[in-house]
Amino acid sequence: MATVAVTHKYDATADAVWGLIGGFHTLDSWHPAVVKSTDSMDGNDIIRDLELPDGGHVIERLEAYSNAGRSCTYSIVGGIMPVEGYVATLSVIEDDNGASAIAHWTADFTVVGADETEIVAFVTNDVFRGGLANAAEKL
Repeated sequence: MATVAVTHKYDATADAVWGLIGGFHTLDSWHPAVVKSTDSMDGNDIIRDLELPDGGHVIERLEAYSNAGRSCTYSIVGGIMPVEGYVATLSVIEDDNGASAIAHWTADFTVVGADETEIVAFVTNDVFRGGLANAAEKL
């Protein structure tokens, strides 16, 4: 099983950072690798279909969400990522007595049918670091 964990510090309040990155259906407004996010329901499950620049899709299910706790946990349930058991959590906490914030983005998953080192590097750098850095530019 692979584990990825990325932290990014922001010169903004935790509420401001969470206001930008905290919505389950708002990834397309701040992440450069997401062209469109379409939400739907599958029974009682909340689903988002993320369209990527190359036309591929990643389908994710909301597992847990706390606006007050500034935390969102989701799993990948379909699409082009060569992973199984992918569960990730994005959270934001206050830092420096509320003057700044830290975002933590973590994931555990098993790579299937691809090179694990490459997929871990992709999730770490392109998905997590790239997304959090782009969010900093939008704040």
